[in-house]
Amino acid sequence: MDLSSGRFNETANLGQVNSVALDGRESAFVSNLYKGMLYRVDLSTGITAPVAGYIEYPADVAIDATGRQVYVLSALGRIYQVDPMSGMRTEVVSGLKGVWGIALNGRGSAYVTSSDGNLLRVRLENGEVSEIASGLGDAYRVALDGLGNAYTTAFTEGVLIKVDLTTGRITKAASGLGNPIALALDGRGSAYVTNTHGVLWKVEGLSTEV
Repeated sequence: MDLSSGRFNETANLGQVNSVALDGRESAFVSNLYKGMLYRVDLSTGITAPVAGYIEYPADVAIDATGRQVYVLSALGRIYQVDPMSGMRTEVVSGLKGVWGIALNGRGSAYVTSSDGNLLRVRLENGEVSEIASGLGDAYRVALDGLGNAYTTAFTEGVLIKVDLTTGRITKAASGLGNPIALALDGRGSAYVTNTHGVLWKVEGLSTEV
């Protein structure tokens, strides 16, 4: 989609997909929740290839700073590291509950949101889990701003929430978003949020450095 004009073009038709992440190398990695598949899409040609399968309900996808490792969050409470070339997957952590969103900080940790309102930090090297904040509502996606904050959306309440990752302090950044399910930051102080009613919202005035 062209954000200035609102025009959009279909790049690939992958069925009932639920998450996408870009590797900075003209490829997108897309998961299909019910097929349990992870796909790679060449953004210049639209050519699609399966990367890994038999992933139990992949809820969200994130890519590390090198673009060489893909992390898939399963709705059944697991995080898998997937090699995008071989498709080999390694379980990083299990036992998480009600998880829906994942973001990487580039320093060896993943931040995960859950439907029971928690923001968790997971050390990818050893699977250590710690709670950063609670009381976030039924949080879906999560994004990091590069300035020590996480943003997430509460589905039922229709709000965009900012969390200070050092103190756990929670502030409301925007409201009236319907039922938001996806979130991205653009690095210029704006968040883009989609909801189940087919609306794309732009929330300006955020301080970001992504």
